[in-house]
Amino acid sequence: MMGQVTELHKIYLEASSKADHFLLGAIAAACAYLAQSNPYGKLGLNPETLFLFDLVVLGFAGYFAHRRIENTVQVLKFNATYLQAHSAGDAVAFHGGKHLAQKYADRTSIDYSFRNFLMAAGFILYVVAKVWRAY
Repeated sequence: MMGQVTELHKIYLEASSKADHFLLGAIAAACAYLAQSNPYGKLGLNPETLFLFDLVVLGFAGYFAHRRIENTVQVLKFNATYLQAHSAGDAVAFHGGKHLAQKYADRTSIDYSFRNFLMAAGFILYVVAKVWRAY
């Protein structure tokens, strides 16, 4: 039974990692496209400024996507420290590894929420700017 759980968790981690990398790539591609194709003008209450704001929002989504990947790697590192300390009977490293793994796990959840919110906000802002520019 434990082998099945371990294998399922491994499959989950691989799929999650692939999804995180894909979303980071998609966000970076969207930022590159917007930087090249959007019209920019004087700052003010106009569609051009909204296009610029949209690019900044998507840039922050990319930042949080990258941070999520980095924090996930840290979680895996500290989980390994935690497990090694558990098997060696080192109580100090055990509790330190457990605390750090939980700290970085909490960060990945926050990064996940910010990344997804900012991606959605960026998409909505882009649609609003396109519609505003047309009228």
